Amino acid sequence: MATGKRVPAAPASGAPVAEAVPPPSAAAGAPRLPVQGVRTGALPPLPPLGPHGVAPVLDAVTAEPPAPLPELAVLRALARDAARRAAALLQGHVPEAHDTVTDIVRFTVGTGGAHLETAAAHLGLTPLRMRHLTAAYHHGGPHGAAVCLSPRPADPAVLAGAEAAIRPLRPFADVPVERRHDRLTDPAAGVQLRHGPDGRWYPYADRHGTWQPVAGPHRDPARAYKAARLALRQHR
Repeated sequence: MATGKRVPAAPASGAPVAEAVPPPSAAAGAPRLPVQGVRTGALPPLPPLGPHGVAPVLDAVTAEPPAPLPELAVLRALARDAARRAAALLQGHVPEAHDTVTDIVRFTVGTGGAHLETAAAHLGLTPLRMRHLTAAYHHGGPHGAAVCLSPRPADPAVLAGAEAAIRPLRPFADVPVERRHDRLTDPAAGVQLRHGPDGRWYPYADRHGTWQPVAGPHRDPARAYKAARLALRQHR
């Protein structure tokens, strides 16, 4: 007896029969997406870009974040730092490898020392020690900071070769040179050279009884020694 309904044609011989599959939202036990509070209109406009193409995303935030998050000024500095690093990567610049400590030092140098005391407290260092680290990074990057942080083992033959190279430059050649770890110290001249993991010699000058990093790291220990002597003369 005809019912008026159209009967679908039988599939061809050997063809698989497709089963009726309910939509995902109708399937038993399927999660349902919330419909309340979902934005359906146009997205809000992006904040205007600055002169260097940077959107001041955090500038509209004025309330301090809850502990233990950093202060708002630090968060803004971190966002700017991340934007600069991302822009450098997009331009093909491959940054040098940093560990956690040297990356904090890098960030402190990049902010002009504005957050030096906060970084020092985070690392458990005195502000003076942190200033030495930032100066070492400024002169030699992550390798310079690593040399400043702690002594490292060095090949005795490398130290002996460096001592021979600086011998003609020493003002008090009769005073023995001290060799310890990766450091070659001329106490009478107030000069110390530290051998870095990158093969360069990092100059240090004795100022008020403290070894301070100075500019002029070089693979030639004689050049680094001259840089330390020049820094001492300029500091007087």
